[in-house]
Amino acid sequence: MPEISILMAAYGLRTEIASAVASVFAHADGTAMEVIIASDDGTDYRDCLPADPRLVFARIGPIASGAPAARNRALALARGDFVTMLDADDAYEGQADGLAAALALARNHGAALIPSIIRTPDGAALRQVPPPGTQSLGWPEWRGVFASLHLLQPRASARPFRPFRLIDDVIWDLQGLADAGGRAPVCAALAYRYQLRPGQLTEARAQSFDADYAQALTELRENPEDFGAATPEVARILWRWRAMNRLTESAAKGRPRPLGHYHHYVAAYLARRRG
Repeated sequence: MPEISILMAAYGLRTEIASAVASVFAHADGTAMEVIIASDDGTDYRDCLPADPRLVFARIGPIASGAPAARNRALALARGDFVTMLDADDAYEGQADGLAAALALARNHGAALIPSIIRTPDGAALRQVPPPGTQSLGWPEWRGVFASLHLLQPRASARPFRPFRLIDDVIWDLQGLADAGGRAPVCAALAYRYQLRPGQLTEARAQSFDADYAQALTELRENPEDFGAATPEVARILWRWRAMNRLTESAAKGRPRPLGHYHHYVAAYLARRRG
């Protein structure tokens, strides 16, 4: 049986998915894992990938149902003790036993945080979140990262992805952090490589993100039991991230935004704060 299940939704990524899957295998030394691929475009991704018993494919059916629904189809098949997600156009980087290192932390602490590196098309690191050397991350630090972070969290307590267009992964990992007690160790041996490229949902207009944040805050007020005692902390994070989203849109002043505008703006903003 696998120890780790990695959820991978795929839509229009026949070329990119092979690199994503290869990156998982390249960092899986010392652990039993599975990659569960949920097609959301009608493509049979078996045709794009080498045969491997560690690959699991959700039934092909719904088309353009959205990332949350596709991830939930993958989650329903997950057999690992711990679960995380990796988009089919992103990748892992780090040590060959990076997943095993993350698993050891998760077993000892209830969850483990896989840090993110946002890279430009030429491979340069635009942001590293959290900064290198960070030992653990909790609610206070999470407020200021302004980027998706992914937990390796117990399968038994993992919630379904909520039907948000753009921030379902954010909410899912905040729920995982709440279940872990509000703080998780950072795995230094593995990183989630977020590769900037044209056409990503992250390049959507800020108004779309704002609508998601507004919906999430409304649901938080109406259903505080979803996060229990962590509700005030989650609300602070969502308010701050919504405010940052609005700042980046204001900075663009309606002009065409360069690729990665949001992360370029956040990096400059945080540098000014540190300076």
